[in-house]
Amino acid sequence: MRQFNKVTIIGVGLIGGSIGLAIKKKGLAKKVAGVFRRKSTLKKALARKAVDKGYMTVEEGIKGADLIIVATPVSKIIEVLRKVMKKARRGAIVTDAGSTKKLVVDRAEKLSRKSNAYFVGSHPMAGSEHSSVEFARDNLFEGSPCIVTKTARTNKTALKKVANFWKGLGGNVKVMTPRQHDRSVALISHLPHIVAFSLAGAIPEKELAYAAEGFKDTTRVASSDPHLWADIFLTNKEDVLNACRLFEKYYKNILKVLSKGDYEGVVALLKKAKLKRDTFKNKSEFRNPKSETISKSE
Repeated sequence: MRQFNKVTIIGVGLIGGSIGLAIKKKGLAKKVAGVFRRKSTLKKALARKAVDKGYMTVEEGIKGADLIIVATPVSKIIEVLRKVMKKARRGAIVTDAGSTKKLVVDRAEKLSRKSNAYFVGSHPMAGSEHSSVEFARDNLFEGSPCIVTKTARTNKTALKKVANFWKGLGGNVKVMTPRQHDRSVALISHLPHIVAFSLAGAIPEKELAYAAEGFKDTTRVASSDPHLWADIFLTNKEDVLNACRLFEKYYKNILKVLSKGDYEGVVALLKKAKLKRDTFKNKSEFRNPKSETISKSE
């Protein structure tokens, strides 16, 4: 069911490309446009049919768009929003796909004071270790959590449309404040990436010849783009560091009982961790006790 006439995606990589493919598959928009920095990426996106038409400037790409999605790396979002919020048509809705929300939403809302457009922050929690449009999939968001942010300045109609958009792509939408978002994802997303990068970096290269599925599974996300994740870690530094301290505390507890040769102590800590892991069945069951859902009447 069509929700928008024209959707423009700025940054057509894995996430942006998958959004485009999903929009077209679900029929959520009449036209999908993309904005690119490189002509080579534009050609790949057109070949994948992730967009109907590509542009090399934001101004050209967002003309007439009623939904604009900024799917660039986090460090570029604010720079792009300065152009988008200034040039977007009256009544247009602007959202993003960044993994850090408070910094982005704070800046976006300041820009929106002099704009005719509405901004609503988003974070579709789907993806892989790949970042290119070549790996885009039209079902990437099916059953995946998607956080949409709400503040005192958020336009209710725009919020509802953005939430319905992600639901239309198959996402399991949750609404929370940018602050709540950053705290949650620091624990469930950013920390696991730091642990994976740390584990992969700590192992001597000569030992990798003997690594099997356990090492491969545990370090899979360490194959992610280092520039992308450096942006995420640094833009959510406070909450990431707090998450790392929680990990450090549990890790040190394991080291403590291990150094004492305390079998029961080791088992107790491993069992506690196993029980938590076993309650997590799949990512579509993401929960946050402080989040809220969009009601049909809102």
